[in-house]
Amino acid sequence: MKKLILLGLATVVFTACQEKTATRYTQQSPEIDAFKSIIKSYNDQDWEGMTVHYADTAKTYNNSSDIGLSLADMVEYHKQSLTNLSNRGFLDKDQEYEMVVTDEGDTWVNFWGDWEGTLKANGNKIKIPIHLTGQFKDGKIVRTSGNWDNAPMVLALQEIETNNNMSADAKAIQTSIDNVMKAWNTNNKDLMYANMIGNIIRTANGATIAKKQSDYGDFMDIYHSAFPDFKVTLDNIKIDGSTAFLNWTCTGTNKGEFMGNPPTNKKIETHGFSIWKFDAEGKATREDAYYDNLVVYEQLGYNMPTPK
Repeated sequence: MKKLILLGLATVVFTACQEKTATRYTQQSPEIDAFKSIIKSYNDQDWEGMTVHYADTAKTYNNSSDIGLSLADMVEYHKQSLTNLSNRGFLDKDQEYEMVVTDEGDTWVNFWGDWEGTLKANGNKIKIPIHLTGQFKDGKIVRTSGNWDNAPMVLALQEIETNNNMSADAKAIQTSIDNVMKAWNTNNKDLMYANMIGNIIRTANGATIAKKQSDYGDFMDIYHSAFPDFKVTLDNIKIDGSTAFLNWTCTGTNKGEFMGNPPTNKKIETHGFSIWKFDAEGKATREDAYYDNLVVYEQLGYNMPTPK
């Protein structure tokens, strides 16, 4: 009988510990529902619906542990963030919520989600992963902290400011470069030809490979035939007078014949540098490109010939 009593007591204690542990972490709770409502209200710009879940004395810390915003300041902060955006909000996909209770008995809700905004100036979209955490007391948030990498937004706004300060000639060159990149990525030779003179010159590592538009178009076909998903990404650009200096990255998957070799189905990624010259109308007159072909050959698995 004594053993049965002890066994029963142990079972009660074990069950109680399990119940206590279970309440320390959950993904379903009234607090989480409140946080979901805040995210929706933020997306809808419903400031009253958002702030109803906060205590009057709540503080918000964005990428800082020192500067806390009051409830009114937090709302103003969100309003000001709309200045350069046509729309913004958290994406529904891949949102994650959890509630934890600390050893001290504090209740926190964590949120992970992707934020996306569209810039008014150029329509470009910026996507930033964000982590938010909020402390609850008596059903109200008393403190929130937000952490994210703000560099993509800062760089995008700096680029817009730079473009706004460009001369008319520089803007014409920038437009031509944008069209050239689009033409490369879609293999649109008509668009490419519209942004260059008829007798365009292109050199690659010092060797002339194009002396007219059709030569350039043939060169584009070689890469798009060998790499149907061929893509060029601009890493950096500097315009100085009638000259543009471009750092770029090329990627693609080898699905067709290349350099007389059968497809390997392997992916490539190579980096290069080009110097473009433009005339008074902003049309390209010359491109001098520099890149390491050996990198591409090795990624494709080609064997280099042995020197004689």
